[in-house]
Amino acid sequence: MTIDKFEDAPYRNHEPEFTDIEGSVKYIDGSSLARPFELPRTSYALAGVFIIVAALIGAFMLAKYFDGVYGAPARAEQTVSDNLARDVSYDIPNLTTFMESSDDAIKQTLVDAGYTTYETTKEGEYLDGGFDIVKLPSDVPLAEAGLMYASGISSLSATDASRLLKGSWTLSVNHSGTTDMRLKFADFSSGGVDAAIQNAMAASGLAEAPIVDSGTDSAGNTYRSGTIDANGATYNWRVSAIPLSSVYKIKGLPDTAIYVGVRVTK
Repeated sequence: MTIDKFEDAPYRNHEPEFTDIEGSVKYIDGSSLARPFELPRTSYALAGVFIIVAALIGAFMLAKYFDGVYGAPARAEQTVSDNLARDVSYDIPNLTTFMESSDDAIKQTLVDAGYTTYETTKEGEYLDGGFDIVKLPSDVPLAEAGLMYASGISSLSATDASRLLKGSWTLSVNHSGTTDMRLKFADFSSGGVDAAIQNAMAASGLAEAPIVDSGTDSAGNTYRSGTIDANGATYNWRVSAIPLSSVYKIKGLPDTAIYVGVRVTK
């Protein structure tokens, strides 16, 4: 069969040009495909716009990446530093003044002192009486603090943890068999466990209490302990300290932060 032209192709409006014939086979002229391809001027302009837009998007994404790598951590570190520099008072109580008081009387004393408190007692935890209560920093609203505690301190960022822990403490009272009071807080200013213990003793009315024992317990706490006479009774006391990082795994808090515990029992 000899192909002479595409007579039956409705989409062709002219006959193709042939450049070579070998027997009954004709080859179509392909010289037009070898000509340089040039875009219309409007296409060049549109391509330029796309290039500029792509460059801007790339620059934005690159800036965002470097900000995430370098800028955001620096801002978070500065926020932590600012939070820890806040002028908020711990108002550490003297636990011996609570030893002969009822639970309701202790809570009322905290209210009368003007503290904002957040009770975390779990139902059925203290069958013989007792409670857990948090004294909040004076500049942290109760609703905000409640959300932070509900999520768990260990899950907080360093910025939130530094805001919540600076100026706050937790008081646990247990009347199971005896009266056992424990006060716990984070110390960001002492710089070490020994200084933190000394400062906690001074703040909680134990500065002049005789020290009967001291050392490091099996949990790694550095401690001092002894007895103190108050309210016509003799109480046992213990002040301990350990790096805060041993209690809460929160990246971004200072390495010098200390977790302090004050305990008085009868």
